Amino acid sequence: MAGNLVLIWAAYWRQYGNISYSHKVSITTERASPMQHFPIFLAMADARVLLSGGGAAALAKLRLLMKTPARIEVFARDAAPEIVTWARQGRLRHHARDLQRGDLNGATLLYAADEDDALDTRTIAFGRGAGVLTNVVDNLQASDFITPAMVDRAPVTVAIGTEGTAPVLARKIKAALEEQLPVATGALAAAAAAFRDRAEVLPHGEARRRFWADWFDATGPEAQAAGHDLDVALSALLTTHQAGQARAPRVTLAWTGSDDPDLLVMKTRRALDEADVVVHDAAIAPEILELARREADFLTLHDTATVPPLPQLLAQQAKGGRHVLYLACSPVSDSLAAATRAAGTQVTMIPGLPAAPAFQRQEQA
Repeated sequence: MAGNLVLIWAAYWRQYGNISYSHKVSITTERASPMQHFPIFLAMADARVLLSGGGAAALAKLRLLMKTPARIEVFARDAAPEIVTWARQGRLRHHARDLQRGDLNGATLLYAADEDDALDTRTIAFGRGAGVLTNVVDNLQASDFITPAMVDRAPVTVAIGTEGTAPVLARKIKAALEEQLPVATGALAAAAAAFRDRAEVLPHGEARRRFWADWFDATGPEAQAAGHDLDVALSALLTTHQAGQARAPRVTLAWTGSDDPDLLVMKTRRALDEADVVVHDAAIAPEILELARREADFLTLHDTATVPPLPQLLAQQAKGGRHVLYLACSPVSDSLAAATRAAGTQVTMIPGLPAAPAFQRQEQA
């Protein structure tokens, strides 16, 4: 599926036919190959998960599954001592026999982990016959679903999948994310979940986003590091936001000469992720706009020579403390920054990178 849906902002379109507006442009681009596995998070509170097998492969899956509230049943005549111990502790149910077709009634997921082709084939047949999604350990082609690599900071969970093509890469990504997400991330998220109803006194939309951004970016980590009560810290932060200490209108001016998202400077990536409104030249690649927040509004400038005075446009979009990013396809002038400041907004300029010279692209090819 290619292309994008663009809705026209009527007021601007009637007056200036060269500006188009959309609330989160649905940007999709041609993929080198279609996504073979769609990532979802499955509710496990009432799930019944069956696993056939009692060896090393079974143990690896069970260590992950036991992190959930699912009802786990293991079928193995000769189960590893750990499985017997977990059954004694009530963490799972162990049946000292082979899996039978009738066992699948009411099952949510099925794992074939016997590490024996004949037994696994039998388990697959049971699963397909009962319409139960089945995973075969170390057999991507025979599996209905795969279990990704995970970064567990419950209630924050990050799943990483390479569709079975590069497990080493998945582990590398997992290690990098674990460094970026400290163990305290889970505590901050849990505190936020418990506080969410009280935060609803803030107006819906930008006010709440600013509140939660302050919590996860600054106040929360600081409170956690100092050993403060997180609920008390959240209450104090809410009081500050309710007191009307609103952010001033902000405009970020950035540019990129390349269609390659990997060549964006980090500050521009961060601005795309944070901006409430993205004003951009029409030549900016969809792959770059895809990095913006899902809830952001977009203004496309089809002809910057005849749009309303750009400083006024940016200042108008920034009213109410919104963060506006103007992303150009050529260097942004100091005069634009000065005129935007004169319109009453805070302005930040981010340098960009030009497109790679043609001879470099030829060498890379």
